[in-house]
Parts: sequence; C-alpha cells; structure tokens
Amino acid sequence: MEHFSIDGATGRSFELRIEEVDSISEELVRTLIEIDLQTFSESTFSHYTARAFLGNGRVLLLLADGHIIGSCVCMRTWGDPDEVLILSMGIRPGWRGRGLGLSFVQGILHRLSQIGAQAVSLLVSLDNRRAIRVYEETGFSVQEVMDRDSRTGEAFVRMRCSLVDRPELSIVE
Repeated sequence: MEHFSIDGATGRSFELRIEEVDSISEELVRTLIEIDLQTFSESTFSHYTARAFLGNGRVLLLLADGHIIGSCVCMRTWGDPDEVLILSMGIRPGWRGRGLGLSFVQGILHRLSQIGAQAVSLLVSLDNRRAIRVYEETGFSVQEVMDRDSRTGEAFVRMRCSLVDRPELSIVE
C-alpha cells in the first residue's frame, strides 16, 4: 500500500494498491473496456474478449481509494508457459503523467514473479516513448522492432523482462 498525492496544491492523497481480479461482474467488464478505450486508438476488447480475459487470464487493477484507475491484462504464452504476455495495460487519463505507471509495472512484475513467471513480454507502439521509458526503467529491454502495420502505419517494439534473479524493487501492494 502506498499513498500518492495527485495535486500538491490541495494536498489530497490517495491510498494506492494493486489487486488481482478474482471474480467477474458486468461492471468490471465495462470498466476494462472503458480503460482500454481511453488508452488505445483502437479498441482492444469486445465485451466477449474482456469477459474471456477476466475469466482465464490474469487481470490486475490499480486502485486509488478503492476506485479502479488502471488495468493490466496478462496471459501465459504458448511457446513458453513460464513467460507471461502483457496484452493491455492502461491508466485513466486524469491519473497519467504522475509516476503511477512505473509503480504499477513494478507491482505487476512482482505479482507475476510470485506466481512463478520467469519472464514478461509485451508490444508497445514505437511512438509511445513515455511507455517505452517506463518499461526500460523497470527492467524491460527491446527485443525487436516489428514491421509497420500496413493498415495503420504504426510500428511496434517487442520488449521483454526477465524475472529470474531480479532485484527487489519498491512496489505498491
């Protein structure tokens, strides 16, 4: 648990914590889709896929005073069951740019290592310099730059982080 002040002028602070989803509700499905739509230029989830990931993947939530302000959807990979793929991670717009992404990623890596994951990988837009910097600060390294999507022109970077022999980082619990 960590306390975070969103506005130094008012001194308002929030209790932050990361929780893993343990049950599915319609409200949670809508929240996952909403955060996704606020994060990416195109929708990642339909109602069906959001429900499927909530039921079969690992979904971690970033909460401020009990309100969901971020989400991360993870699945084990087929090629290496000891590796987890982050499919989607986002923080609501009003909470971005305050260092919460770094704490959230650190907490996610800690939780994934607790369940036995040995590595974590993800794709991120080459243009998303802020996210790439956060991932690098938490131990990810660029594995490859993918070809540009012929439809959108967007290029992606595949990044990977080993969780084996990883030094402990300060995390939100």
